[in-house]
Amino acid sequence: MRETLGVWRQDARSWGRGAADDRGGEGGAGAIAAYRSVMALPPLVEPTGPLSPTETARLEQVRNLPQLRLPPIDDLGHRRLAAARVLVLGTTGLSAPAVRSLAAAGVGTIGLADVGPLDVDALVLATTTILTLSPDTAVTAHDEDLTAESAARILGGYDLVIDGSDLSPQPFLVGDTCATLGLPLVWGSVARGNAEVSVFWSSPPRRSGQRSTRLRDFFGADPDAAGAAAAPSDAGVLGALRGQAGAILAAEAIRLITGTGEPLIGRVLTIDAESGRFDATQLPVAQPAAAGATMETDAADSAPVAASVATATATATEE
Repeated sequence: MRETLGVWRQDARSWGRGAADDRGGEGGAGAIAAYRSVMALPPLVEPTGPLSPTETARLEQVRNLPQLRLPPIDDLGHRRLAAARVLVLGTTGLSAPAVRSLAAAGVGTIGLADVGPLDVDALVLATTTILTLSPDTAVTAHDEDLTAESAARILGGYDLVIDGSDLSPQPFLVGDTCATLGLPLVWGSVARGNAEVSVFWSSPPRRSGQRSTRLRDFFGADPDAAGAAAAPSDAGVLGALRGQAGAILAAEAIRLITGTGEPLIGRVLTIDAESGRFDATQLPVAQPAAAGATMETDAADSAPVAASVATATATATEE
């Protein structure tokens, strides 16, 4: 992480303090009331048919185990989870606890991919964990590099994407592909004793009251910021924080799939393990890009993604 996220975090905390101190002004009670007036999102996934006997028995067992008890999602919600297809980027870091939580919730298909070659040992462990927790879950391992040419084809087969890889050498690749395909991107990052989690969705339901957001909104207009953010840090990471943030990634996915709760669209949840604080702050509204270099850079970066989306769409149509 990273200087860019550090600066953003300070700005976010300043906003949060302003909201607390100015209850009647902008960012205070008015902003909170406006946020709470946003309509609940409709479920992302249509339900499948009746749950299998194996899954029904598993859910009954889970409900009787306090440490694994699921949130109060009804039968229809569980059928939506069983029909859901979720792609998780990475098999370690934040992705490992996210995968465990998705499996425990009964997500029907979990895909595993990464920008680079998959870690075979981590893949075997993730697959074993998923099938132990949820025998009915189908696991799909994408054993190919995620590139501008392959991203749309791979991501296009899923309802949403969780990116907990945190070490992507092409940080905008997944974000731009999800934005082009209209897929929700549940994103998280951890460094030292801090974590950020958010949901980016370029095309949320029109009547939901949610505004369109993209990963680029988080990093701002500087095209080099995300590249710097992707560089691995030598300062270390608090391991328990990965478990917290990874579980939250899965919870956001479950909220979107079932249409329950208030997902973090347009907001960033910051976890400060040193102070024990959880702060949810709004993403700044993206400013129109100035004419010239920035616009050209963004267009150049997104061109391969747009081309691969067109190719994937044409292939699907032919099939």
